[in-house]
Amino acid sequence: MESSFEIETRTVFDRYQRQQENDDHIFDRLVSLIEEDYFGLPTGSFRGLDVLDAGCGSNANASYAFLDKGARNVVSLELSNDWMDCARKRLSRFGPRSELVAGSVLDLPFDDFSFDFVHCAGVLPHTRDPKKGFEELARVTRPGGSFFLTIMGTANGVIYRCINHLRELYQSDEQFRSSIDNLDASTAREAIDWLLRTKDGEEKEYIPGENEFFRSLFDDDLFVTIRDRFQAPTYHEFAFTEVQIRGWYGECGFEKIRRISRYTKNFHNLRRFLAPMYRHYDHPLARFWFGDGCIQMIGEKPST
Repeated sequence: MESSFEIETRTVFDRYQRQQENDDHIFDRLVSLIEEDYFGLPTGSFRGLDVLDAGCGSNANASYAFLDKGARNVVSLELSNDWMDCARKRLSRFGPRSELVAGSVLDLPFDDFSFDFVHCAGVLPHTRDPKKGFEELARVTRPGGSFFLTIMGTANGVIYRCINHLRELYQSDEQFRSSIDNLDASTAREAIDWLLRTKDGEEKEYIPGENEFFRSLFDDDLFVTIRDRFQAPTYHEFAFTEVQIRGWYGECGFEKIRRISRYTKNFHNLRRFLAPMYRHYDHPLARFWFGDGCIQMIGEKPST
């Protein structure tokens, strides 16, 4: 049975995930994150596999990517069934290879060893028992299969400390909360237009094109992410470390456990300048801004 905390989280995420589905650039960027090379697998490795996309989100973008890369069957799992109308918009083209299931990662409605590849990105911190969720996901991974997890690390970097402080402000300050809730590319452009105007109402540039470049840094893709950070009931309240997550994999019998990272090339906004730190999470500059960062790990369950 889902807690009110988990139901509230699902409601918040549903809003911005539907917005992502309606924006082809955002959806395509999310789909592009699923690449065999990123997981350390040869091209074509998903062909013929049974895949679980646990906590797939309303737009099920990772499910779409696995299906597009030839998975035999992809089960997209999310709480309740209110999200399924959104997911079907993209997944219906794959016919019976796509299956939508209502359920919780804390009590997966599947037999042991049901899937060749289990994918769970950013879900466990939004549950009441992340360790139990991990064990459930490990349970349904087949011998010889792989389990990929994304989970946020401890909030000991400057950016994450700022986010946590501003989350408290979001809860306590009505004016600040209203500003965040109404933040999008349109309102940002109005503010930037005002900032760039001189006292006579004109715009001036020291370098040709600099004003439009500045505007391009703030798009809806960026603001969907920002609203997620503030509106979700929890974000960094759980403190995870790489050593801890490696330990979870080891306890569940996984081998070849490795942390992976990527350089995201498809940002058209301010995050393009953060992308090198996502890739090189152990660089001193990345540690300063993001601390332990976004922990992305994969392990293999030995064949019996």
